[in-house]
Amino acid sequence: MRRFFILIFGLMLFSGILLWWRAPRTGNVIVPERDPLVYRSALQGEDWRSFIAPEVISVSPSDTMTDVVLGVEDPIRVRFSSSVKYFFVDFALDPPVGLVFENNPEKTEFSLLPETPLQDGMTYTLTVRYRQRGDETEAATEIFHSTFTTLPPPPGTWSADLQVRLAEARRFTRPLRTMSKYIDINLKSQVMTTFENGKLIDAFIVSSGRPGMETPKGEYTIRNKVPRTWSARYALFMPYWMAITPDGKYGIHELPEWPGGYKEGANHLGRPVSHGCVRLGVGAAKTVYEWAPEGTTVIVH
Repeated sequence: MRRFFILIFGLMLFSGILLWWRAPRTGNVIVPERDPLVYRSALQGEDWRSFIAPEVISVSPSDTMTDVVLGVEDPIRVRFSSSVKYFFVDFALDPPVGLVFENNPEKTEFSLLPETPLQDGMTYTLTVRYRQRGDETEAATEIFHSTFTTLPPPPGTWSADLQVRLAEARRFTRPLRTMSKYIDINLKSQVMTTFENGKLIDAFIVSSGRPGMETPKGEYTIRNKVPRTWSARYALFMPYWMAITPDGKYGIHELPEWPGGYKEGANHLGRPVSHGCVRLGVGAAKTVYEWAPEGTTVIVH
């Protein structure tokens, strides 16, 4: 009987050794690593991944947003709940437009811009699809879609109501510069808009040069500033003077004043009636004067 138990014990021990020796060829023990999406086969020494489908947790522009204007400062932004580095992710717009993108090192946030300008007043659908890397036969799965509508073209005729015109200008004026401060003067609408780093700051009704004495179009800079300057040529004061041409002939200022204290009426604002300068109303001129330092770009168009 004793020999029988010794024989059984020996067989069990030998079987255990044999199983231990063969395990690397037949077993597949899964050991979680720090990344919850990645698992390692400890015995085979190979990576074996089990993926959790990525989720889109935020998108800008938001769904159904209108008056969208995309740019370097305001691209399409897509944020995922976790890294998508183990996936092939596809971003698509409909109507079709090619996209370029950048992402953060973790591949959780993507910034997208169209390769060609989007059509004004058009509704686009953004769709996000994914599939696991390495499986070229697998069809991409849609995980998100939303829509947005671009800003429509500006009106052919600006409103006669100056407050409505200001609202239109704030809505339709697009920045021509995306860096630093600049002043935009639209001769057609008789509206000045101020921008900083591509963001609209404010809008003001102006009066530019009358027919025959038009304010010249072009790109200028504020050359000098004087809180209250005297025009010997016209014998009047021009508060909050900002010269925009080297010869000082053209500039921006508040409604002019005669020596006796009479100030030109605000009813001239919104119409081209000046001798070439760009006039601002009381309060508006002071605001722009204090906001714009010398060297600020001024674009007249």
